[in-house]
Amino acid sequence: MPVKSSFDESTTVGVDVGIKDFAVISNGEKVENPKYLKNSMQRLNVLHRRMSKKQKGSKNRTKAKLALSKLHEKVSNQRNDFQHKLSSKLLSENQAIALETLNVEGMMKNHNLAQHIADASWSSFVSMLEYKAEWCGKTVLRIGQFEPSTKICNVCGHYKNDMTLAVREWECPECNSIHDRDINAAINIKKFALNKQNLIRI
Repeated sequence: MPVKSSFDESTTVGVDVGIKDFAVISNGEKVENPKYLKNSMQRLNVLHRRMSKKQKGSKNRTKAKLALSKLHEKVSNQRNDFQHKLSSKLLSENQAIALETLNVEGMMKNHNLAQHIADASWSSFVSMLEYKAEWCGKTVLRIGQFEPSTKICNVCGHYKNDMTLAVREWECPECNSIHDRDINAAINIKKFALNKQNLIRI
C-alpha cells in the first residue's frame, strides 16, 4: 500500500454531488449528469412490455428477457465507465478530495427523486474514489451530512437560514458576494473538511 501523499488547501478539492450536475467541484467546474437510465427508460419500458406479453416458458419470452437484461447491462456499463473516468481524473489532479456524507437511503424514500438518485448512483462513485485513493496514496475527506455547506457564504461566513431548494443563485446580504448554490457548497465542503484536519481556519 503506497504512503499517503501530504495535502493542503491548494491540492484539495471539494466535490458536491447532485442530480442536474453529477458533480460540482470547488474550482468552479461542473460535470453534467449523463442520466443513462433516464435516457434508456423508453426503450426499457418497450422491452418490458414486450416480454410481459410473451407466454411464460416460451423461447420468445426467453429472447425478450435477454434483450431486456442486455439493455440493463449496457446502462450499468455506461455508468461505470463514466464514474471510473471521473474518479481517476479527480485523483490524478489532486492529493485530496473532500465529500459530504449523504444519507442516500433516506433520500431514496422521496419517490420524486428515487429514480434520479438511483440513476446517478453516488454511492458507487464514492466507493470508487475511496478504493482508488488507497491504491494511489491519495486522501478522501468526509464531512457530516448535516453540515450547512449550502447555506453559508464561503467568503464571509454569513449563514442564510431562509435558503430553499429552489434557490440556485443568491447574494450574501453581509458581503454582497454572488454565489452559485452548488459551487458555494463545494467550496464549503472543502473548507469544512480541511478545518477538521486543522489545515485552515474558517
